[in-house]
Amino acid sequence: MDERIRRVREFVGDALQEGARPAKAEIRDSAHREGFTSAAGITLRRVEHELDALRKRMKGEGPKLTQADLAVDAELEELRADTEAEFDRYWRGSGIDWRPRKPVVQGVVRRVHEPEGLDGLN
Repeated sequence: MDERIRRVREFVGDALQEGARPAKAEIRDSAHREGFTSAAGITLRRVEHELDALRKRMKGEGPKLTQADLAVDAELEELRADTEAEFDRYWRGSGIDWRPRKPVVQGVVRRVHEPEGLDGLN
């Protein structure tokens, strides 16, 4: 009798583990994607920030760019392109878009104070 109970417990335990395996894998894969996307965002954000600053100077804001600045701009652009290409190669065939989402809003939205009686709490 004890042997049958042990087998049933083992069977139920195996069935539960097998049933939970896909969910655990999805959680692990999701965390991996989120971590990679965050790391990619951190990596690319700094390069893009420097490129944006150099491009603003090219458009006339601040002192004009020197030849050295133009060389740095070209190197940063090449670094950004190479980094994105490496990320694309890493995720090729997965169907996953690794690219970090761009922020939609860059400011704070503040609520306008409504006159008394119009807030629906009369």
